[in-house]
Amino acid sequence: MPQLSIIIPAYNNSRYLPECIRSLTMQDYRDIEIIVVDDASTDDTSSVVKDLAEHDSRIRLIQHKKNAGTLASRKSGILASHGSYVMLIDQDDALAPNALTSLMLFAQQHPADIYHFGVKVHAANSQAQQAAAGMTSFLTPTPRTLQREDILQYQFASSKGFDWHVHHKMYSGDFARNAYTLASDTRLVLSDDLYMSFILCSTASTYIAIPDSPWYIYHLGRGDTLGQQLTPKTSETIAQRDAQALSLLKKFVSQESSKIKRSDWDDRLADVRNRLIEHTMNEWKDNLPSENQKKTLQRILQYWEPDTVCGEIYRYVRDYAYAYLTAKDHKSQKALCDKANAKTYLDMARYIEKNNGLPGSSKNNHYLGLREIAYTHLYDSGLLARPQSQPHGLRALLSTFLTRL
Repeated sequence: MPQLSIIIPAYNNSRYLPECIRSLTMQDYRDIEIIVVDDASTDDTSSVVKDLAEHDSRIRLIQHKKNAGTLASRKSGILASHGSYVMLIDQDDALAPNALTSLMLFAQQHPADIYHFGVKVHAANSQAQQAAAGMTSFLTPTPRTLQREDILQYQFASSKGFDWHVHHKMYSGDFARNAYTLASDTRLVLSDDLYMSFILCSTASTYIAIPDSPWYIYHLGRGDTLGQQLTPKTSETIAQRDAQALSLLKKFVSQESSKIKRSDWDDRLADVRNRLIEHTMNEWKDNLPSENQKKTLQRILQYWEPDTVCGEIYRYVRDYAYAYLTAKDHKSQKALCDKANAKTYLDMARYIEKNNGLPGSSKNNHYLGLREIAYTHLYDSGLLARPQSQPHGLRALLSTFLTRL
């Protein structure tokens, strides 16, 4: 039996697959199996893997007859693995030299279910280069050890959380195989990392983030659509997939909460809801032409609750209003742009609220909190006239803070 199983889900991207696999076969640490799951590719993925396997018996190929999505590919590979430890790597990424020696040595000295290590981001183009620093920060874990309920509590927290990618992590083998048996057989792409990370973190006993461990080479902009302009239809697809992940997690909690005892399932689902809608709405805001944004909201609202969508729009109002409030010159081009954007997004939020009876009896604290802070900045900046009964400045922020205690 190999000590470590490495699973690579593959679909129609054979160009980078040999580089990925060779970064594994050339590691100093040799006691591994490499399982490539070809998700019914229409290119030469399977023949590329077979050619590599002829020269290294540690390489295995699993072929899906029908395209089933990333979640299913990872699940097939994990459940077919035999290693004492399991790792996932994307087909266009790689491991740094000597990464496995360092990782396995650490694991032998520190028993855990989840080992979280860092990344080196290699930018594939100029746009990826601009995003590289932020991505490196996001994917580099804060060194720490978390136990049981704390793992999921921190995972999706708005502060002091950690990223939900299932790659650049190593798992205890039996733990990972048990967790993936709980995963739905439903087709899920894009949001599958977050979905599976929730299940892994809810069932783990020990999580360790390893210091000074940039061992995963993340090729940003290679195999994804970084910064690609969206259409109303593709924006709707993102909303649908993110909402599907939340629905599947609610189903998971409903089925497993009697076995996995914790008192905060509702809060943890709220955390993951906030991360998912944040992704949907950031894609909508950043990559959809502004002239399509308002009409596309109706498509997004088919899948998400109005107060959840409004919360994210108020986040934009908050940020633009604060930027205008703190501007040194309110007549500068940037300040005037911030002012216009604050009002544009405020109009959108109010439109949704008016048509859905909000804020009304909403119990979405994320939405209510963002809304309150946004209005505080709007009043303090003079973008809106303040109601006479409304507190302002530090007093308002203090009031907001105290209401959340």
